[in-house]
Parts: sequence; C-alpha cells; structure tokens
Amino acid sequence: MLLLVAPIRKGDLAGYDDAVYAHIAKVIVTSGDWLNIQSNGYPALEHPPGFVWMQAALFSVFGFSDFLARLPSAVLGVGTVLLVYWLARRLLQDETTALVAMFVMLATPYFIKYTSHGMTDVPFTFLFLAAVCAWLKTRDHASWYAVVWLLTAYALLTRGLVGFAVPVTLGLSWLLERRGQRAEGKGPWATPAVIVLALFPLGLWYWHQIWLYGDFFWVVQSNFLADKLNGEVAGSWRRYTGVFEYAWMLLQSYWPWLPFLLCGLWSAVKTRDRRVTILLIWCAVMYASCSVGGSRVLRYLLPAYPAFSILTAMGLVKLVGAQHLQTGLKWLVPAAVVASAGIALFPPVSLHAEETKPISEAAHSVTLPGERVGFYDGGQPRFDETGQIQWYGDRTMWILTEQDKFKIALDEPIAPVWIVDAQTYDTFFAARKDAQVVARRGHLVCVKLQVNP
Repeated sequence: MLLLVAPIRKGDLAGYDDAVYAHIAKVIVTSGDWLNIQSNGYPALEHPPGFVWMQAALFSVFGFSDFLARLPSAVLGVGTVLLVYWLARRLLQDETTALVAMFVMLATPYFIKYTSHGMTDVPFTFLFLAAVCAWLKTRDHASWYAVVWLLTAYALLTRGLVGFAVPVTLGLSWLLERRGQRAEGKGPWATPAVIVLALFPLGLWYWHQIWLYGDFFWVVQSNFLADKLNGEVAGSWRRYTGVFEYAWMLLQSYWPWLPFLLCGLWSAVKTRDRRVTILLIWCAVMYASCSVGGSRVLRYLLPAYPAFSILTAMGLVKLVGAQHLQTGLKWLVPAAVVASAGIALFPPVSLHAEETKPISEAAHSVTLPGERVGFYDGGQPRFDETGQIQWYGDRTMWILTEQDKFKIALDEPIAPVWIVDAQTYDTFFAARKDAQVVARRGHLVCVKLQVNP
C-alpha cells in the first residue's frame, strides 16, 4: 500500500491517456451524463466508459485532482498484489511459493510504473485476475458465478475488444477442464452461460452509441481499430512479427525474473502440471492478442503479469529451493517495508506538465466557459499537450495540424485565444498589433487576439 498509493500524491498527469481519461471523467461529473461520454466537446467513442466511471465516481465525491485521477490504478494495483498471493496459494497449495509470487509482482518495476498512471492497464489487470480467482471459487459454491459475471462484464466495459481476453481465457479453461470431467459424468454449463451474459453490458453500451451517432460511430471505431491493428509502421509483413517483438521487449525489461519465468513455464509444460493450466492459457491468450495487433507496446501485455509472477515463483522454488527462499524472505520483507516507507515519505516526483499547466491556466483565465481555444504546434497533433490543456485548463480546443487550415482559421479567426509553438508565434503573431502574449512556457505561447465585434 505504501509503495503504490503514497507516491501518487506528488507530481502531475502525463499527457496522452492519463490527462485524456481525467478530462473525460471531469466532463462526466460536470455534465451529469454518465452514458454519452465526451472528450474535447465531441463524443468519446473509442473506448467504453468502465475506467472513467471509476475516476468520475471519485471526482463526484472528493473533487478534481491528479491524485484521485490516479487512485483507481494505485488501489487496484494493491489488490492485484494481494490476489496474486491468493491465486498462487489456491493453485499450488504452498505458502512459500505464494509469498514469492506476491513479492515478484510487487517488485516488478514495469508493474509499479503503471500503478502510478491514470490509465486502464492496471485496473484491467486487476479485473482479469479477480475474474480468474472468482471462477476458481465457483468450484466451492455456485454463487461465485455472479461475481465472475460482474468482473468479466466490467473488464469488457474497461478495455472493450481487448477485454475479450478474459472470457476467452475462462472459456478455454472450462473446455479443458470439462474434457477431464466427462469421464466422471460431470460438465456444468454455467461457465459458458456466464460468459455469454457478460457480453450484454458492453453490447448495450455499443448499441446505445450506435443509436445516438449512427454511421459516425462506425467511422470512429473503424479508424480506431485500423490504427490498433495496423500500428504506426506500414507493411503487411509486420502483422507476423508481433511474437518476436514482444519476446524482445520481455527480454529487455522483465529482469531479474525472466530466467525464472522461463524455468517455471518449462517445468509446467514438461510435467503437464494441471494445477497451472489456467495460467498457461492466460499467458497464451494475452500474448497472442497483443502479437496480432499492429501497435506493439509492452504495457498491453501487463494483464498477463500476475500469471507471469506465479510461474516465476515456481521457477524460483525449483532453481533456488524453498528453504533458501524462506530465509531470503525473512530479510527481504523488512527491507522492502523500510524501502517502501522511504519512497512513501520521499517519493520520486515526475513532472509531465511543466510547460502545459501554466499555459492551460493562462488560457483558462482569458476565456469564458464553453469558449474554445485554438491550438497549433508546428503541425503536430500533440495529443499529450492537448490532453493536459483540456484537463488543467478546463477548456475545449480547435486542434489544427495543417498549416493551410491554420492560416484560414487564424484569418477568421475561429478563436480569440491561441496556444502555439514559439516558431509559429514568431511567424504569425509577433508582428500583429492585436496579439497579446498571455503566457510563455518552454516552446509554447498563449496568445490573445483583440477580436473586433
């Protein structure tokens, strides 16, 4: 808790996803509309609203802040660490391996990094893990199928199509388990029924958006999916390289755990350990779903990290030995507590909005609510800057990326206040008598035009 939650009280929100999600959640609260979510004054149709609902729920009670925007990821990161322990203990019936798995999860830098981001990756990881845990609990009592339904449905509402990895993992696990049960005369159909029912909330949300926006919804979705499937690098050959690219990313980042993960995987496959079959399916489904996409980013694989942690713990027990690990944990746990307390008291501060935050506040001070701000940064979309400006400045924007259209927009002008890069200011604003510099920070300039009535 100390390591993951306390540090997020410092710093600010990064651009791109963090600030964009926070801005969408803020609009939900200020507008009171929890279904028709908006970004920059337009329908936000790329992602379903599961994550921004979490943020909006906190904002509606405690107000708007960077801390609350990141709190869902941090708290669910803590939940992920705890559930890794429970799942390892349930599957392997071994206290030492479960403790090691929990320690591996908590000591994975890439996981720690994203618990401090207001993004969907860690919340979806938690929901995936919790759904697997609840599915195992159905063996004890059928009432847990309701929890499986709830977690699977919300995972889909959090990550959309990527969320299908959860029902696919549970469905494949059920199929393999049922094969073994046929000889015993068993084979309940509750799992596939729950999986089908879990699709309905996401389907209802998509149906509502189609009913509201019609063809525009399909245009946005097709462009979004094309971008994710094709990625930034053109060429049909690249769709076949995902397996190798993710292997290379893990080879670079998953240290010091990678050798032990490979040992745990090899041991589980070689011995056909049925206890961890679900972990192997989980890893395979996530790895395959990430590999077929064109956007190759390691954080997309983060939902498989709980399974990685348990398999890594199995490898550590096999290579190092349970007795040595127990001795090591006696020293490592107190040291980790002290280190966590130190990080909580003196957290590393990451400032992402040093330029955009004062510019955003300046633009807010010279515009009226609902008044759009013009934005042009050398023809670049700069979604990182625009997301931060919308979050910190509480203003929507005209975002221009073509110089010809920028010139036309400036001649009209379409906005009384502009945020531009320094070179654009020197070229188009410096010589104008009606242009007043409101603020400068870094390469950005906020300019107010004296528009004649």
